[in-house]
Amino acid sequence: MSQKITHRQRHAQNKHLPDKHDELDKKRKQRHNNLSLLSSKFSIFLIIIPIVLYSSYKFFIGTIDIEHTNIPIDLPKLVNTNESIPDRFWGTYRSNLYFGLKHRSPQSLSGGLMWFDYATLQKSNDRFLRHWCDQNDQLKYGWTYHDGETFGIEDIKDNNLKLNIQWMKENSGKHGGDWTTRINVTPQSNSGSIPISLFFYFHHELPWIKEISSIAKQSRDTLHIRGQTNELDKFTIKIKLNTLSNQPIIRTLTDIFQLNTIHRDILTKLTSNRPTQPYFVLTDQVFQSTEHNTFFIQITLPKLLPDEKFSFDIIYQSDSSDNERQQDLTGIYFNEEILRLQKQFDQRFENIFQLKTKQNMSENKINFARSTLSNLIGGISYFTGQSLVAKPNQKIPDEYWTTNLYTAVPSRSFFPRGFLWDEGFHNLLIARWNQNITIDILSHWFDMLNDNGWIPREIILGDEARARVPSEFVIQYTSNANPPTFFLTIDYLLKTNQANHLFTLPFIQRLEKWYQWYNRTQSGPIPFSFRWRGRNTSSIYELNPKTLTSGLDDYPRASHPTDSERHLDLRCWITLASSVIGKLYSIINNEQTNKYLNYAKLLSNNDILDQLHWSDEYEMYADYGLHTDHAKLKHVLMPKKSSSQQYQQTHMIRQITNESDVHLKYVKHFGYVSLFPLMTRILDSQSIKLDKILNDLQNTTLLWTHYGLRSLAQSSSLYGTRNTEHDPPYWRGAIWINMNYMVLSALQHYAKIPGPYSDKAGQIYKQLRINLIKNMFRVYEKTGHVWEQYDDRTGNGKGSHPFTGWSSLIVLIMSELYDE
Repeated sequence: MSQKITHRQRHAQNKHLPDKHDELDKKRKQRHNNLSLLSSKFSIFLIIIPIVLYSSYKFFIGTIDIEHTNIPIDLPKLVNTNESIPDRFWGTYRSNLYFGLKHRSPQSLSGGLMWFDYATLQKSNDRFLRHWCDQNDQLKYGWTYHDGETFGIEDIKDNNLKLNIQWMKENSGKHGGDWTTRINVTPQSNSGSIPISLFFYFHHELPWIKEISSIAKQSRDTLHIRGQTNELDKFTIKIKLNTLSNQPIIRTLTDIFQLNTIHRDILTKLTSNRPTQPYFVLTDQVFQSTEHNTFFIQITLPKLLPDEKFSFDIIYQSDSSDNERQQDLTGIYFNEEILRLQKQFDQRFENIFQLKTKQNMSENKINFARSTLSNLIGGISYFTGQSLVAKPNQKIPDEYWTTNLYTAVPSRSFFPRGFLWDEGFHNLLIARWNQNITIDILSHWFDMLNDNGWIPREIILGDEARARVPSEFVIQYTSNANPPTFFLTIDYLLKTNQANHLFTLPFIQRLEKWYQWYNRTQSGPIPFSFRWRGRNTSSIYELNPKTLTSGLDDYPRASHPTDSERHLDLRCWITLASSVIGKLYSIINNEQTNKYLNYAKLLSNNDILDQLHWSDEYEMYADYGLHTDHAKLKHVLMPKKSSSQQYQQTHMIRQITNESDVHLKYVKHFGYVSLFPLMTRILDSQSIKLDKILNDLQNTTLLWTHYGLRSLAQSSSLYGTRNTEHDPPYWRGAIWINMNYMVLSALQHYAKIPGPYSDKAGQIYKQLRINLIKNMFRVYEKTGHVWEQYDDRTGNGKGSHPFTGWSSLIVLIMSELYDE
């Protein structure tokens, strides 16, 4: 007790008496203050230096430009339209049809197949004729083989018949060589003897028919058509019946048709000869006029028995191939060649993807993978025409210059046109199969650049393509971007040392202009931030205004679109793009670093990334903007349009239930966007935030399912919600294969490089891959299709089908081929 009192007395005395310890404390405090000031200045310096570098970089790449819509960029073209590529001149480039052909010319001779059976005709007056791919027809169809250059085999299952279509070509002469299409038709065994009508036609914008010799006594099995166009010069088409026992009824027609309405107009040319011939047949005619631009043949099979096959060949022969042609591509010779090409395909497929070496890969799964690749390749199309483009608020759109596009399509039935962000994913697989096709596709897309460096999000060329697009999506706006996924394709080619001959200065210059357009037009409110343009700031009908330009459509962003938004996914795309541009310039200039690589390093800086996009409160990477979660769609009575209107209509209108909660903050919606630092491999392998994301990936209340990673966490307030009264959820829970592929690619990357979380990344990778393969194969076996998306609760296919665009990345997932 006395010791405590003495200690207090000494302490009280020390308050009044100077001591050398006080002097030392003062010096320590002064030193600490000086160090704090220095540290503060150094921190400011560390912040200022990147901003100065950023500003100088932005000044370098972003000059003030005059906005044009439809002036092509003044750089050398990558595609020489005057130079024919024999391997890819003729092709199944009308992939919007169940079967269609054309060649790569601005004015092409186009061929197409139509059919109907009389049982379906009796049930429907307007949906019986098969021509355009339409998922409402409820057919199972797709390519079992297609190599993109030489041959393809397609199976189609209709209600009452099966079609097997085999197409093959031989390169020779000066005008694209010869080809043959064999069409085999077999009635279903349970359909009885149902009459069937098959049509095949050829169309050109200009008159091309010179002579027709009909099937007659002197030629009971073959019809000849002689024709000529500027692109093809002279040629012969032979239609040869391989089955004569069925006594088909043959009719031909020549007329003037438009390609985009041909399926409708042909119905006006049918007549019925009841009761002697109770079939709808074309009015037979003698060819007279040379002005006709369309030729039709109709083959009606009155008494085809169940499981009895009927077959005919369409044989195209160029006159310039005459000296090289040894025999017609038909009969036994055709059979032998198609078998040889199938075996060659199978061997090449195994050499590339090596599925037989993978665990649990049955023969059926390998066939599924082969068919999925073939359907992506068989979906490659060739379009010619003009896009409609406009600046924001421009009332009357401008026409882009007339151009050509060689591209794969996401879905033959629903999206038969070019999509910018889809095509980068498509070519991750196409490049594995045939890098020359990928180079050809990239060259066509980058020839679409206007003088500001902009490429339309959707390329809709020609009347036939435009007829398949809702009117609100036809006009493309020059302020709107799309994820620059071509940088994924180019990065793969760089990492695997492929296609170096593509990376010429004209190609890199076009790529650079495109990249600069993103940096100039999609920059964010503060340095190192980026913002997707195109959101509707005045929308009252959307629960969360869509961000179509991001490719993720209704994925939740800031509830109130403003210029203050910071979009995480776009920042990550630009980081990837900067790195790829830098690598390209380092190759051609033989240098270790350059301004693009330096910029990529700044964008990859995890500290700067965290300052802009990491929420300590939510423990996740996120967008930032003016936001509240207190938004609801509520029915509101609308004013009557007239006094005679009996009922008052209601609309679903967005209402904010807590206005005080609307302020600038991080957007608390965990999903695909939150994973972009992982998917683009920006995260340091030592980062504790990587561990947090890996843990979140496995959380079943967030993204993990038995079928793949869902797009939006179950815990999100917008999970599974409609965005308007008419728009069901799209990127709000469903499983998308392109994003799952990017996650798997990143997980494999983090599993391979040294780090504290490599084992965890590897374990998640293995289970996620198994889940995706198992479910997609199950659904394919059940439905016959690969789908646009998959239900996160049941695993069943959703959306458009067949969707062998980026969903075909399952082939790379099965083969474990990413970009390393």
